[in-house]
Amino acid sequence: MVELIHITLGFSSLISGLFVLLIQKGNHKHKLIGRAYFLSMLGLNLTSFGIYKLFDGWGFFHWMAIASLIPLIAGYIAIRYKKINAHYYFMCWSYIGLLCATISEIFVHVPMAKSLLNTVAHIDTIFMVCLIGFGFYFLPRKESIHVRKA
Repeated sequence: MVELIHITLGFSSLISGLFVLLIQKGNHKHKLIGRAYFLSMLGLNLTSFGIYKLFDGWGFFHWMAIASLIPLIAGYIAIRYKKINAHYYFMCWSYIGLLCATISEIFVHVPMAKSLLNTVAHIDTIFMVCLIGFGFYFLPRKESIHVRKA
């Protein structure tokens, strides 16, 4: 049951996070969908601690769930104190982390992705490094656009 809740919250986080990134910042819709993203991510991370099938106990993904909470909570605190630039960066990195976690889950659980991993070594890591590089390259360049709209 916890796995189903976790998967549902994962999809909710992916969808709400994408909408938050695409819509105008600072208005009621942004705040409402942003809260949905925050709560979905919080639930996603908390439910991950109830999943032990992969490692028969505490494993790498549990540590990554803790790491994922850091930018999420920091982004929430930043906006509570009206630190819009910090909020922008923390929440963008939170979403990039979610995308990296999704890539990991796909390559662990989807048979076709597993076979691709056997064909192209470390393709999952390559995708994640590209996402992180994308973040380092584009986030500073898009900051003025998104922060100005808030």
